[in-house]
Amino acid sequence: MIRAAVLVTGAGSSTRMGNGEKKEYRLLEGKPVLEHCITAFIQTGQFCKYIITVPPGHIGHVQEKISFLTHNISFIEGGTTRQESVFLGLKALEQEQIEYVLIHDGARPWVTPLLITVVLQAAQKHNACIPVVEIPDAPKLIDKNGYIEFHHKKHTLFGAQTPQGFSFPLILQAHRQAAEISNLFADDAEVYSILGKGIFTVPGEISNRKITYAHDLEAQ
Repeated sequence: MIRAAVLVTGAGSSTRMGNGEKKEYRLLEGKPVLEHCITAFIQTGQFCKYIITVPPGHIGHVQEKISFLTHNISFIEGGTTRQESVFLGLKALEQEQIEYVLIHDGARPWVTPLLITVVLQAAQKHNACIPVVEIPDAPKLIDKNGYIEFHHKKHTLFGAQTPQGFSFPLILQAHRQAAEISNLFADDAEVYSILGKGIFTVPGEISNRKITYAHDLEAQ
């Protein structure tokens, strides 16, 4: 069996959620959003290690909220950006002899074990894989003055989801290079593209949406 790990990002500030708890800590069907994320990965039975990034000073707080802590789940303090937090999480896995890692947004609680398995299997075959979904609206490129600069063809553009799966040594190498560039990348797939290697895609799930605003917690 391969040695695969999960890195869940939860170190953001959740400023767009308004007042109250961070979105990853808010309750969804009686359990914290973060717990739903982790449960989906555990249900696959395919991961030997879990790293969860949280804001500085939050480790004790989040440990109290997660009801099924096990020896293979570790919480670490993240950085000032998601990219930095992921890099810190990867470095925390460096001594674990991990072959593949799936990186997931802690604010996507509706991810399914099926999608997780599909991404992991494709990552093993292609070294990098992300789930994507069609964009339902007609995408436009807007200039700085608010005018449409270009009409993109809808069927050629897709939205990237998580989990995004990678060969562990390769995504760690990519993040090391990204840290030296001092650039902010949109996601880990863009970081991986630094290496000049291909990234395979699989169909994502419409239900695998990300919580950004308080109303996103409403039932699907």
